[in-house]
Amino acid sequence: MFPFPVLWSWVIMAVGSTDAAASLVEQRPRWVLVRRGQAETLHCTLRNSQYPWMSWYQQDSQGQLQVLASLGNVGDKEATSLPGADYQATRVSDTELRLLVANVTQRRTLFCTCSEDTVRCPPWISD
Repeated sequence: MFPFPVLWSWVIMAVGSTDAAASLVEQRPRWVLVRRGQAETLHCTLRNSQYPWMSWYQQDSQGQLQVLASLGNVGDKEATSLPGADYQATRVSDTELRLLVANVTQRRTLFCTCSEDTVRCPPWISD
């Protein structure tokens, strides 16, 4: 028997962040434990309106970085399913981007970013 069997049912999600006073975005919560298969909502607040596009990225345990959503307009939504979690991003206001993370089964680190514009690969170019 393992000394802490309860911990096997939890997944750690780190939300990447630097000093809030020096950053263009603020992420909340900074880190969270989520019970396997459960959901958690993460919040990102924009601190500089010069960079209206807000995005969420995930970094998996192998260090691979993937864009989850890039949203520029209030009311925009984007859903993404990847191995280990499902994501629903919503641009709530000019300064807030939310990310619902559901069905979590693997550890991951999530980052919120902002930019002046966004560029996506055309569908005919594969990763």
